[in-house]
Amino acid sequence: MFGAKLNRQPGPLNEDALQMLRDENVKKLTEVETSDDYPLGAALRIHLRQDEINADLKLYAAYLEVSSPNLGTHYYVPTEFVQEYSPTTARLILSVPLSLVETEQWSREPTFIAGHLEKTEELAE
Repeated sequence: MFGAKLNRQPGPLNEDALQMLRDENVKKLTEVETSDDYPLGAALRIHLRQDEINADLKLYAAYLEVSSPNLGTHYYVPTEFVQEYSPTTARLILSVPLSLVETEQWSREPTFIAGHLEKTEELAE
């Protein structure tokens, strides 16, 4: 059926991920890896959407900005796709592979960030 996958969520959602990032006091430049062990880059900050939130429309509440010098871009990963934080290795692990990060075009700056309509939370130094 045409359009059956348009609103399909890529990977398992973790609605508690934003609170986990805060509770674990995740630091700036913490390494971020995809579920297929690709080193995506370093965590920089969190952007909080101040307008409509609707996961079905891919309008997520919060995004983790990741600097990826290897790929020459920044990624804006919805925090719902942060699967876990390992304090022993100081790494954030996403619930999706690199191919899906690329397919979802998370290298595009969300319009609410580009328009300076977000609240930004800096990660600890």
